[in-house]
Amino acid sequence: MVVRGKVLAQLIRLDRTTWWRLPVFAVIAAVLIGVPSDIIDTPIFGRPVPVRTLDVVIWIVTSTLIGLVFAIRAPMSDREQTRTVWTGFVSFLAVGCPVCNQVVVAVVGVSGALSWWAPLQPVVGLLAIGAALWALRRRLSTFELQACPVEPVPA
Repeated sequence: MVVRGKVLAQLIRLDRTTWWRLPVFAVIAAVLIGVPSDIIDTPIFGRPVPVRTLDVVIWIVTSTLIGLVFAIRAPMSDREQTRTVWTGFVSFLAVGCPVCNQVVVAVVGVSGALSWWAPLQPVVGLLAIGAALWALRRRLSTFELQACPVEPVPA
């Protein structure tokens, strides 16, 4: 409970410009995840398996969290950026068409993708949400350290 309260307090203390940047970054993340997974219908990609409601929920939540991580202006290490991008990739795997994933189809076949991978995708989606929350928590702690540095004690 203390962690949740601390994160909420950190979110409340964010400046107004962060909240203005959030929709921009969230939409970019949503497009980068939604177009190739064909949640956003385009003529570029097709999806033989219909989009589930849970896919849309995972897509919206992870896109919003990823957008928030990128909207917070603080120095972000390459490692943090890489982790956040991987979160987006895991989200893509969670919401993508199970038979369109060539690696899964190559390993277990189309029937295996539908009977094995498709039921596992919500768990992968929860992992993506957890990774995005972890990245947000790390980002907030980095932002707080940058925003309020500790003054050195005079000798």
